[in-house]
Amino acid sequence: MDIRTQSALLASIIGLALGVSMLLRPGRPRVLTLYSVFTLTVAGYYLSLFFHSIFPPQDYPWVSRIALGATVLAVSLVPGAAVAFFLEFLGVSKGAHQVGRRLALLSGVLGLTVAVTPLADNGWARLALGAWVLGTLFTSVSLLVHRVRTTESRIEQFRLAYLAIGAGAAVLFNGLDFLSRNDIPFPTLGPVFATLYLFFLAQTLLRLRLMDLHELLGKIASQTVLAVILASVFTVLTAWVDENTSLFVFNTVVAAFVILILLDPLRTKVEEMVVRIFFRERFALLGTLSTLRVRMASVIEISELARVVLDALHETGRVTHASVYLMAEDRPGYRLLDSRGPLPVALLDTAAARGVLFAVASGQKAVLLENIERRISVMRVQAVEGKRFRDELKRLNDTRAALLQMKAGISVPLMGNDRVIGFLNLWDERVPEAYASDEIALILEVSERMATVLENSKLYEKIRERDRLAALGEMAAGLAHEIRNPLGAIKGAAQCLDPRKLTGEDGEFLDVIVEEVNRLNGVVTAFLDYSRPLKQNFGPTDLNEVVTRTMRLIQNDMPPTAELAVELDLRLPRSEGDAEQLKQVLINLVQNAVQALGSQPGRITVRTEKPERFGDLRSAGGEFVEVRVSDDGPGIPADQQTHIFVPFFTTKQKGTGLGLAICQRIVKNHGGSISVQSKMGEGTTFIIRLPALPSEPVEGALPDGTPAPPTRPSQPALPVPEELREPAPAPKTPEPKPKKEKRRRTG
Repeated sequence: MDIRTQSALLASIIGLALGVSMLLRPGRPRVLTLYSVFTLTVAGYYLSLFFHSIFPPQDYPWVSRIALGATVLAVSLVPGAAVAFFLEFLGVSKGAHQVGRRLALLSGVLGLTVAVTPLADNGWARLALGAWVLGTLFTSVSLLVHRVRTTESRIEQFRLAYLAIGAGAAVLFNGLDFLSRNDIPFPTLGPVFATLYLFFLAQTLLRLRLMDLHELLGKIASQTVLAVILASVFTVLTAWVDENTSLFVFNTVVAAFVILILLDPLRTKVEEMVVRIFFRERFALLGTLSTLRVRMASVIEISELARVVLDALHETGRVTHASVYLMAEDRPGYRLLDSRGPLPVALLDTAAARGVLFAVASGQKAVLLENIERRISVMRVQAVEGKRFRDELKRLNDTRAALLQMKAGISVPLMGNDRVIGFLNLWDERVPEAYASDEIALILEVSERMATVLENSKLYEKIRERDRLAALGEMAAGLAHEIRNPLGAIKGAAQCLDPRKLTGEDGEFLDVIVEEVNRLNGVVTAFLDYSRPLKQNFGPTDLNEVVTRTMRLIQNDMPPTAELAVELDLRLPRSEGDAEQLKQVLINLVQNAVQALGSQPGRITVRTEKPERFGDLRSAGGEFVEVRVSDDGPGIPADQQTHIFVPFFTTKQKGTGLGLAICQRIVKNHGGSISVQSKMGEGTTFIIRLPALPSEPVEGALPDGTPAPPTRPSQPALPVPEELREPAPAPKTPEPKPKKEKRRRTG
């Protein structure tokens, strides 16, 4: 058996293995099925060529003739299978698929005609059929070359260029094999290149990512070393057996068991050795990622965690951009925590992050820029019309824009409590596909550990905050007692002097003393409200009802220049909360809006709504409801917006700076968030977001169960919609006036 026959047998065995392995995959797409057909056709050609070589015509005329006919028929089927596969792989239009089917049918008819007739014994007929086959195979190569020239993605160009070069080499060397069959000395390289190319295609289809040429050579080197080691094991266990058939079978079974036992650990060691020798930077990255998983267990501070992770990744030399984003507390979006390399955008707002969050919600554990660009290029080539196509293309463009803003080649979401609490972003802009699949797997493990540390850090901060507030509350109670006693004495003494009996400045000074004593008493009261633990009485709460009651409560105290209106979403789901505490928040926000308007006429709007699922970043973990308190006043300066929730920060002449801090604390205890949106000269909007309870049957549904269309009336605070009205209070128990309580609650 010569080298030509052995290489044909090797190519047929590997081709059969690759084709069958693809067919055994559950839920395989159409492209994998066509790849299996293509591979099995090539394997059938080399298998029939092998049988034709080992059965010479002079010794086995009929067997040799059947093997020759099978070889001719199999080689004629290869072009059709190749064209069908590459048309599906490249996503070419359906019209081209029809042309491919006709080409496959014509090639099959020509091959069958030659195989079953005496033309198979004619060298010129076989040469003509071979030229036809090579020409149609080069057509497949031309499809790849055309796509390389027309695609806009640089990553896709590299990927398809590798495939085109490999296909051209395989077709060329198989064509040169005809020279050796006509007694022209030339090495037989066609089966070798065809086998390598089929393996290359399998890696492309399974991983959907291709490394550069060095990465591919590394994979081939590791597989070759592994095959040599396993072959050596088999040879040692079976070569010393001479003619003893039973002993040979026994040793073969033993060798198979030994190979199965050694396969997985040996593969791991061989790949590690190849990576260590040929890809030192990649080996350093893998080692760093493995070490990070252990180091993060001892970190509790969020800023320290980001520093440790980013420093370790940046020092490997495989990362040119690295950043960590966490959910912003003061506004919808994700804020940059720390970064290495060129500075990315400081805040990823709601609109920009929508595409990334959609990808995460659809089940993607990592969002890769190369995959997004590849999908965009494919969709542009297909040029399909329709709303679904346009929506997907828009989402892909939004996702790509978000990744570019964060300077991320790969963005891994940090999940906590079933929602995205942040992103870990990496990028190596020097190469189009910087990270292999095993590296991405380790990056995912690091991100999972990082998310766990972030959740533990937040829990630790909550415990510290609770202990601090407990100590502050104890101190505040004693401090308030010590302050209020002298204040009461001062106020009583000032009032005993009776400012009305004093003339001139003396009476004015006494009025100032009483006024400032009252203000200081209000500061002490607000401080006690902020420091003492909240007494919560949570239960299913209708926010529409809370808004209605609160507006009724404060409408009589509204100045004549301010117009108060409510806009209620009647399909709003209920939320788990404390109605009294939420009333306190709304009272404070409305009174702040009144003070912002001052003596100028203006409008204050309190609106409830349920945002669309991807309209807000926090909605990735569940449904939310919103209450918006808006005014058309002068607005809040941008440099003050980040400080308005800080305790004791105030721009009012007689404010305490605790009103909004208390509001934020109440909303956070409800599991929600409060943020502000303001533009100078246009007004201010405070947005309260609270988790919604699971959907319930909507009151007022149509008889067939269809929910009634949403309504959002815009009207004065009273009267309110009929379904939200409270029953009138009994005459003997009128509702108490809220003036004193209102003053106590405002900052």
